[in-house]
Amino acid sequence: MKKFKQFLVPAVIILMGAGAAFATNAAKDSQVSQEGYYFDSTKNECILAEGSSCSPTGSAVCTWKDSNGTVHELSSQINETMCGDPLFRP
Repeated sequence: MKKFKQFLVPAVIILMGAGAAFATNAAKDSQVSQEGYYFDSTKNECILAEGSSCSPTGSAVCTWKDSNGTVHELSSQINETMCGDPLFRP
C-alpha cells in the first residue's frame, strides 16, 4: 500500500499539471486575433481585408465593407487563391 501511495501522488501531480497546460493553451487560442480575407471571384484571389480583426472562434461572423459598400464575410487564408475557415467577431 505504501508503494501505491508513493506512485499515486506524483502521478496525480503530473496529470494536474498537464490538464492546467491544456486549459491555458485553449484559453490563449480562443483570444487570438487575426486578419481576415475575402474571396474575390473576379480575380480568383483570397484578398486581405485591410484593418480587419477577427477570431477563429465565436458566434457572429466577421465581416468587412469595401470602398464600394459591399460587405464581405471574412475567412482565414490558405494561399493566394484559396480562403479557409470562416472567422468571427472577437
